[in-house]
Amino acid sequence: MELWILLPLFSALIMAAVNVVDKFFVLEGEDNLNFKSFCLYSGGMQLVICITMFLLDPFGFNSETVNSSFLYLILSGIFFGLSLIFLVKAMDLEEISRVEPIYLIHTIIVPVAGLFILKESLSYAEYLGILLIFISSVFASLRWEGRFSPINKTAIFSLLLGGILFAIASVLLKQSVDGNDFSETQVLSIRALGLFISAGIPMFSLKNVSDLNKFFKHKRRGLTLFIAETLSPLLSMYMIVVALTKLDISIVNSFNGARPIFAVILSAFLAGMIKKEFTEKLDFQNLFIKIISGLLAGAGIIFLA
Repeated sequence: MELWILLPLFSALIMAAVNVVDKFFVLEGEDNLNFKSFCLYSGGMQLVICITMFLLDPFGFNSETVNSSFLYLILSGIFFGLSLIFLVKAMDLEEISRVEPIYLIHTIIVPVAGLFILKESLSYAEYLGILLIFISSVFASLRWEGRFSPINKTAIFSLLLGGILFAIASVLLKQSVDGNDFSETQVLSIRALGLFISAGIPMFSLKNVSDLNKFFKHKRRGLTLFIAETLSPLLSMYMIVVALTKLDISIVNSFNGARPIFAVILSAFLAGMIKKEFTEKLDFQNLFIKIISGLLAGAGIIFLA
C-alpha cells in the first residue's frame, strides 16, 4: 500500500502548483480572465479530453453499466465541475494560500458523513485529524490587519460549498471505479463529459469567448493555461483514479488533502520571487497564520489517514 500512497500525494502537489499558477498568471495580471471565462476554458476543454480518451480506448454500453457505473461517472464529473466553479470563484477573490486550507474541508466530510449517516465508527486519531483540519480552515479564514478579521465571506461560502460538492464527486467516482466496468482511460473520458456539462456549457457566452480569445493572443499565457488547466489536471486525476483502484477512498482523500501545504509553500515562494505582494500578503503576521494553517492541515491529514 505504501507505494500507492505516493499517487495522491503527487496529485496533490500537481494541483497545488496548478492552482498557484492559475492565481498568479491567469486570474491576475494583464488581460486576466474572470472566473466565468476561466471555467469556460477548463470545462470546455473537457470535451476535447473526453473525445481524445474515447478514441484511445473506446467503450461500449449495456443496460447494467449505463444504469450504474456510467451514471455514477457522469454525476461525479458534474459534481467535480460544480466544485471547480466555486473553487475558481474563491481563487478570484482571495489568496490561494487561504483558499486551499478551507477547500480541504472535503477530506473530513466523507468520514463525518460516514459517522452520522452510515453509523460508522471513527478512531481517536481520526477524530483528532478532523479537529485539526477544521482548525486549519478557521486559521486560513482569518487575516491580520491590525486585528483579526475574516477574509472575503463570499470566498468562504464558495469554498465550503465547493468542498461539499468535491466530497460527493469523490464518493461517486469511487463507486464507479469499484465496479470495474471501465478502464482508467474510459473513466477519465466519461468524467470529462460530466465536467463539460456542468462547468463548460453554462459558462458559454460571446463575452467569455471574446475574453479567452484576447488571453490566447499572448502565446506564452495561452500555453501556460493549456498546461495548467488541461494536461496537468488530467495527469493528476489519472493518478487519483489509479489510486482509488488500490486504496480506500478515505486514504486517497486524506493524502490528496496535502494540497494546502504545497500551496502555502509554493505561493509564498513565488510571491517573494516576483514581488506580487497584492497577491499574497507576506508580512510576518499573515505569513505566520498561513504556515500554522498549513502545518495543522498536514498533521490532520496524517491522523485522518
